[in-house]
Amino acid sequence: MTFHKILVAVDDSKSAPKVFRHALNTAVQDEAELMVFHCTTMQRVSESVPLMGTGIGIDLSSSKMMFEMQQEHIKKEAERVQKLLEGYISKAEAEGLNVTPESKFGDPGSWICDVAHNWQADLIVLGRRGHRGLKEVLLGSVSNYVLHHANCSVMVVQGG
Repeated sequence: MTFHKILVAVDDSKSAPKVFRHALNTAVQDEAELMVFHCTTMQRVSESVPLMGTGIGIDLSSSKMMFEMQQEHIKKEAERVQKLLEGYISKAEAEGLNVTPESKFGDPGSWICDVAHNWQADLIVLGRRGHRGLKEVLLGSVSNYVLHHANCSVMVVQGG
């Protein structure tokens, strides 16, 4: 099977370079276009903003300060993701590939499927961390979601 448009989903895990290599090798072999995609979860954004009580009795200045802190963190996170994507892009361009970067904030599984559909990808490559049991129920499984909702082929690379 030959692919023409491959979306590779990368994150901050130690297995992301391995996932990218699989996508890169497939794209080079098939002379396909490559989209390098990253999704920042809102949980990651909110982790850096300290909790300031329960929200009951927070005055306007505290609320404004929390909003400004969150906005500053979102800006820094976007800059960090841009640098991450640039590293992958330079590797793909060195192989002569046409590369498109894309990043979003929100739920990774649904964004991967939506972006792949809108870009008309015929392959999604993503990793799997191997969560099982209660941990998978609590954390969810992006790869499982994509396998069941994508409208194209999906390659899942086992983490590690």
